[in-house]
Amino acid sequence: MRLPDVNVQLLPIKAHFFLSNGGTSPLTPYLTTVAKQRGYSARLVGAVFSVLPLAAVFARPVFGAVADHFRCQKTMFLCFIVVVTLITASYDLVPDPPADVDNRRDEIALATHQFWLFCVFLAARYVTISIVTTLSETMCLQSLGKDTHKFGQQRLWGCIGWGSVSMMTGWLIDWYSGESSIKNYTPGIIVSIVFLLADLLVAFNIDDCQSDVVSKHIFKDLRKVLGDIKVVSFLIWVIFFGIFYGSISLYLLWHMEELVTRYHPEKYSSIKTIQGTLFAIKCFGGEAPFFFLSGKIIKKVGHLNSIIIGLATLSFRFFLYFIIKDPVWVLPVELLSSLGFALPYSAMTAYACVLAPEGLKSTVQGLFSTIFQGVGVGLGSLITGYLFNEIGSSETYLVLSILALVVCCIQTITIKIMARTSKSHENSDVN
Repeated sequence: MRLPDVNVQLLPIKAHFFLSNGGTSPLTPYLTTVAKQRGYSARLVGAVFSVLPLAAVFARPVFGAVADHFRCQKTMFLCFIVVVTLITASYDLVPDPPADVDNRRDEIALATHQFWLFCVFLAARYVTISIVTTLSETMCLQSLGKDTHKFGQQRLWGCIGWGSVSMMTGWLIDWYSGESSIKNYTPGIIVSIVFLLADLLVAFNIDDCQSDVVSKHIFKDLRKVLGDIKVVSFLIWVIFFGIFYGSISLYLLWHMEELVTRYHPEKYSSIKTIQGTLFAIKCFGGEAPFFFLSGKIIKKVGHLNSIIIGLATLSFRFFLYFIIKDPVWVLPVELLSSLGFALPYSAMTAYACVLAPEGLKSTVQGLFSTIFQGVGVGLGSLITGYLFNEIGSSETYLVLSILALVVCCIQTITIKIMARTSKSHENSDVN
C-alpha cells in the first residue's frame, strides 16, 4: 500500500502550531471572564481590551521590519516564545483586587495598583503572543513557497491543539475549583507552561526560509504597497472581520456566563467544562476540517469571495447567539466557525502574502496582523464591551448580526465594481 506523501520540512511548523496554540489556550480565552471574576465591569474590560492591541499596532510591524532588515526572523521567534512562557508563569504574582471593587464602581478599580498590574500582565502577554503569531505565520508561508493556499492545512494543527487542550483545561479548572464560586486557574497555568516549553524545543527545528532579498527602502516600498486600491480595500474588510472576531473571542464566554446567571444558575459549577467543550467542538468540528479544505475552496472561489462567505456566516451566527437562552445550545453553533473563521482567515493570510513584494513578507504580514488584531479586534472589544454594559449581551449580538449582513452586502458590491474596473483597464491596455 502506498503511503501518503509527507513534506518532512513542514512537520516542525505543524508541531509548533499545535503546541503554541495548546500552550496559550488554557488562559487566553478566559481572560475576560477572569476580569469579570475580579469585579470589573463589561465597559471597563472592553476599554482595556481595546487599548491592548494598540501596543501590538506598533510592535508587530516594527519587529516584522527588524526581522526583514537584519534577517533575524528565527532568533527573534525563539526569544519571544521564551518571553511568553515567562509572562504566563507570572500570572499568580498578580494580586487580587480589594473587596470593595465591584462592577458598579469602575473608578475604584482604576485607583488600585492591582488593576494596573493586571493590565500590565495582559498587555505584555498580548503583545508577545501577537509577535510570535506573526513570525510563525510568516515562516510557514515562506516554507510553503508558491503553495500559499496550503496555509490552512498547516494552521489546522493550531486548531487541534487549541481544541484538545481547552477541553481538558476547562474540566481541570472546574475540578480544582470544586463548588466554589471563584474559579482557580492554576491547572491552566501549569498546562500552559508545559506546552510552551515543548514548543520552544520544537521551534529550534523549524527551517529558516527567510528570503535573501532585503528591501533597502522599507518605508518607501511599504508606502507603494499601501497606495494600491486592492490593498486598501482589503485592509478595510480585515478591520470589520477583526471587529466581529473580537466580539466572539473576547465576549462569547462572558455571554454564556450571563445566560447561566439569568436562566440556568444550576449549571454554574460546570460552566468551565461547558466552555472547554465549546472550544473542542469549534476546533475539531468547525475550524480544523476547513483549515484543511480552505486551499481548495480558495482556489475555487477566490480570496475575497471567501471573506464574503465568512461575513454572511458570522451574521447568521450572531443571530443564533441572540435567540439562544441555554449556554449548552451555543456549542453546536460553533460548528459555523468553519465558514465563519477558518476559511476567511486562511484567505486573508494567504492574500496578504500574495500582495507583499519580496523583501517585505514579514513587514506586510505584520501589517495585516496589526490591522486584524490591533485595530479590528481592539474596536470589537470596545464596541462589544460598551454594548454589553448598555443593552445586554443577547441584544448586542443582534446588533452585530445586522452589521455583519450590511458589511457583507457592501463588500459584495465593491468586489463586483473592482472586477469591472480591472477588466476595463485590461481592455484599455490591449487597445
